Amino acid sequence: MNNKQTIINIKKRAEYLEKIRRYFKNLDTLEVDTPLAYSHGVTDPFIDVFAIDTVAGKRYLQSSPEYAMKRLLAAGSGSIYQICKAFRDEPCGHQHNHEFTMIEWYRVGIDYFQLMKEIEGLFLAVKSDVEFVYLSYREAFEKNYGFDPHKLTLDELVAQVHKYVGEIQGLDNPTIADCLDILFSYKIEKNLNAENTAYFIYDYTIHQSALAKKVTDKNGQLVAARFEVFYNGTELANGYYELINKSEQLKRFEKDLAIRKEQGKPTLEIDTKFLECLDNLPECSGVALGFDRLLMSLENIKDIKKLSIF
Repeated sequence: MNNKQTIINIKKRAEYLEKIRRYFKNLDTLEVDTPLAYSHGVTDPFIDVFAIDTVAGKRYLQSSPEYAMKRLLAAGSGSIYQICKAFRDEPCGHQHNHEFTMIEWYRVGIDYFQLMKEIEGLFLAVKSDVEFVYLSYREAFEKNYGFDPHKLTLDELVAQVHKYVGEIQGLDNPTIADCLDILFSYKIEKNLNAENTAYFIYDYTIHQSALAKKVTDKNGQLVAARFEVFYNGTELANGYYELINKSEQLKRFEKDLAIRKEQGKPTLEIDTKFLECLDNLPECSGVALGFDRLLMSLENIKDIKKLSIF
């Protein structure tokens, strides 16, 4: 490993963090700190967490500080952000480590389109020449595949996967969300790579809502009020107009757990304290941004290992 170049990258990292903290200060957004070892893991069937045994019982290394930060919002914190370590039990690669740095923030009283504009501001705070392109999820699929992803049935989407990608090993009972994610990764994501351009893909299908509200778009279609940000063909951020309906959130958690059971993954308890706080959660939008990937994308660093000597 070239330690000299790594130290240069570490210094760039510090410069970026200084600019980002200054940006949030100008937004009058409070920096907070929540537990790395949290009482519950996320139910999302596509995220695997690290469980640890302690004298106080089982804890989970946070894959995101979302649950804890929303409890702060419900307690009256106002708009908040956090720069912290996050952990996911996934294969390591050029763009992913088990441990990575995440920037997560929640802005009270704004919707997800307003939050996307604030993300533009964060980009420009660290790199002044970035350009921005907005595409709805529908537009991205119509441009690349010629069909509306909100309209196709599961059988029709499976046929599209077989047509463009072929058989997927280990995917015996795919969901609509599985098929859409495969098709998006196969053709769309890699094409979001114009130089110095950040792409905002928004209004996902209701099958990909996660913790986002469902809203009606300008065409009268029910969509997930969710967006993702891409740069150089790499996903950097995932944001929501946050769901604040406790009964709806419980249904989504239970659906997640059913999928985890089908996949043979460990059963996780639902975070009831998080559910209870939703009654007091203000209208807000939130986003999680992978800081390592942001730095790598903007500085053309090809391997995440070059951000640390450890």
